[in-house]
Formats: sequence, C-alpha cells, structure tokens
Amino acid sequence: MGKEIFNNKIIIGERLYYCTFIYAIILTFLLSSDYVPLIPEKGIHRLLYIAVALLIFKIYALDKFELKRVLCKSAILLLAVISWRLVRNINILLYISFIMGAENVKFRQIIKLFFGTVCILLVGTILISQANIIKDFIYVRDKFHRHSLGIGYPTDMAAYVFYLLLAYYYLAFKRLTWRSYMLVVLLDVIVYELTQARNSFILILLTIPVIYIAQRAQQKYLISRGIASFYWVVVPLTAYSTLLLSWLYKNNSRVFRILDHTLSGRLSLSHQALQKYGISILGQHIVENGWGGSKGLKNFNKPGFSYFYIDSSYVRLAIIYGLLLGILIVTFMTIIAYRSTLRKEYVLAAIIMLISLHCVVEQHLMDLNYNPFLLALFASSAINNINFTQKTGGKS
Repeated sequence: MGKEIFNNKIIIGERLYYCTFIYAIILTFLLSSDYVPLIPEKGIHRLLYIAVALLIFKIYALDKFELKRVLCKSAILLLAVISWRLVRNINILLYISFIMGAENVKFRQIIKLFFGTVCILLVGTILISQANIIKDFIYVRDKFHRHSLGIGYPTDMAAYVFYLLLAYYYLAFKRLTWRSYMLVVLLDVIVYELTQARNSFILILLTIPVIYIAQRAQQKYLISRGIASFYWVVVPLTAYSTLLLSWLYKNNSRVFRILDHTLSGRLSLSHQALQKYGISILGQHIVENGWGGSKGLKNFNKPGFSYFYIDSSYVRLAIIYGLLLGILIVTFMTIIAYRSTLRKEYVLAAIIMLISLHCVVEQHLMDLNYNPFLLALFASSAINNINFTQKTGGKS
C-alpha cells in the first residue's frame, strides 16, 4: 500500500513538472519576444511565481524524502532566493527550482516538450511579425538589415535556433546523417542572412564537427572517443578564461583589441562591467542599456547613446547573480558533462560543451526558454542511472 502511494506521488509529480515546464516556457518566451508591449511584463513575472510555487510543492511534498538530499536542495534554493531578492529578477529562482525539481522526471521528455513548444512559439511569432501584428524590428549595421522576426533582438532569434538545434541533436542523435548536417548548414546561412548574428553563425557551424565526433565516439571509434572524453574539460576552462581575460583586458593591447573585435566587443564591455560593479558574492541589481525591443531600437537610432549590456553568461553570473551561484552553475554543467562521458553518453557532453562556448558571447545560460539542458542534473536519464552497463572494445 505504501509503495503504491509513493508510486502515485511520483507519477503526479512528473505530470505536474511537465505542465509547469510548458507553462513557464510559454511565459518566458513571451518575455523574450515583441509581444511584451501587448502583454504587461509585470503580469508575466507575477505568473511565473506560480511556477516556482508548484515546483517547491513537488520537491517537498511529492519527491522521495531523503534528509541529506532535501537539505542540499534547500541550501541551493535558499541561495537562489537570496540572489533573486538582490538581483530583482525571477529568472535565477525559476531556473534553479526547475533543476532541483527535475528528480523522477524523464529528461528526454523534457527536451521533447521544449523542442515542440519553442518550435511552435517561434514559427508562430515569425509569421505574426511578418503579418505586422507584432513588430519585426530591423537594425541597420554596415548597410545590412538585421531582422528580429518578432523576438527582442536579432542575436536572440539566432540563439533560439542554436538551442533548438541542440535539442534536435539530442533527440535525433542516433539518426543523424550527412543530410542532417547539410540542412543545418542551410538553416544557419538563412538565419545569418536574416539576423547577421555572426557569433551564433560560427557556433552553429561548430556544432557539426563536435556532434559528428560525439557520434563516432558513441560508435566506439577510439580516436573520436579520445577527443570526446575531454569535452567536459571545456566547461571550467571557458568559464575561468572568460572572467580572467575580461579582468585583464587592456585597450592599448593589440592582442586584446583583436580578440575583442572577434567577440563583437564583448570583452571590453565585460571589463567595463567588472571595473564598475565588481564581482558580487550573492548577487546585485545593475542597470543595463541594450538594444532589444522597441525601447532598445529607439536607443539604437539615438546619436551618442551609450550601450551597456553584459552579454557573456559567465560574466553575468559573477557580477549579477553572484560568485557563489556562478560557481554552482558551472559545477552543475561540469558534472553533467563528466557524468555523460563516464556513461559513454557523448551527445550530452557535446551539447554542454557547445553551450559553454555559447556562454562566452551570449547571455542565455539561465533562460529556461533557451536552455533546458541543465535540468539533466537530477532528471531521469542514462547519465543518472547508477546501474548502467559498460561494454568494452572499440574501433580504430
């Protein structure tokens, strides 16, 4: 009888999580889009508190009670609450709640729901923007027209395509062929022509060799396994090097200027942010002036406007959300990638590595509507199955 009640609680908890996930994805997507002038932003933020409350209920009322595990999750949630209060942004609390609440939830199903929901929302938004129901903001740079296609800013649109491709790779990993990769190249070219998002264009192209090597590693090719086995190392290296280079940046250094130009000015802006605000321990509220949305477009066309936005996810973690949470998130990413390597599930290690590279230049690491992959930390999948079997042998 007791076992039956426990199993029922697990099933209820899993279904509650899926429903809450879709609910939160829709709301956070709306915040990233040009629907915001039509739908009050404050109202959406208030609705997101319902998602947090449902996840807290699942964690403490429906998940299996193990004292050490509950205390650990409670400490992490408390840290997220403190950061949320200091930053005045619900994103961090929402994201951490989803990570902590993913126990006994199938990770593959999470990615399926993410892929389906965001695809429908994104395609619908593009069509609605072309029908002039919402704005397709156009930014002119070097005589090129950069379309936002209903999303806040062109680079954000390209980032959606990047993360959707990662979800596609995860779901179709065993079925990927050269045709799949050719379609990725074609999609990348189309997205670049519309958005002129150079960094995302390069990173989407980079996904092809990274995922291909992971495929060969999964098929036991020894050289590919040797390369893929070190994917997890890229996570702490990119986090550390991004912060270090941002801190050491010198405007009078030719090497730094070239690197900054390559990263579209991200390095100098990160250095400026570090000098002005410093690294916080628990988080802090800062005012940014970007180019996204209707207000941002006005600023973009305003002569002498001073742009200030922290694009790098790693620098955002250290300055805005706090060093403690920053270290925690990078540790989560490293654990997921390392476990994936140990379990010979190279696709997830490859995806986390690609996300870590994306984090150097883009800010979407902690955005649920972009990145659901950190939910793999506690979710049910091959990387969290302690009873996995390991076969030996390989191809040269």
